[in-house]
Amino acid sequence: MKTFVAGLDRVVAVIAGAALLAGGGIALAWQYDVPWARETLSRFERARIAELPQQGWWVPTLAIVVAVAVVAALVLLIGNFSPRTTGTASVIEEPHFSAHVDLSAIASGVAAELAQFPGVRRARGTAIDDRGMPTITVLVYAAADFDVVGFTAEAESRAAFVARSLGGADVATRVKLHIDKRT
Repeated sequence: MKTFVAGLDRVVAVIAGAALLAGGGIALAWQYDVPWARETLSRFERARIAELPQQGWWVPTLAIVVAVAVVAALVLLIGNFSPRTTGTASVIEEPHFSAHVDLSAIASGVAAELAQFPGVRRARGTAIDDRGMPTITVLVYAAADFDVVGFTAEAESRAAFVARSLGGADVATRVKLHIDKRT
């Protein structure tokens, strides 16, 4: 997920959450006869509110609000579901020469090496773009009696090897460990 989309998701969630909390708080205050809530809600003219859908501006305004909401929802969906895969990382950039490395191949290689660790059932590596940072992600599935400390040292060793191999390119390495439940 890109940084802008993640930030926009959080802003939308905060606004929606605040609106729901405020509405729920007012409804609870009215239900429990809190004086300010009763007084505020008694000021609304029911007849005037009931006439709003009959006004000439109501249908166009409602159509515009629905159109804006649909467009905003589609933008958020496309932003959230856009592929996060990344292709290559540049290890050498010269005026007339550049060298790029396929991060998916490196991720698969790191996963294959970590799969050899005792207790690992399987490992799968992918290269993703995490908020603008190319990231090698390795998912590791291990047995319940797995040596976590030893594996952590091995994973750190592999991450350091990747960092040295890429010659200072900005590439993160993330290892996610899933351990089976004890039975």
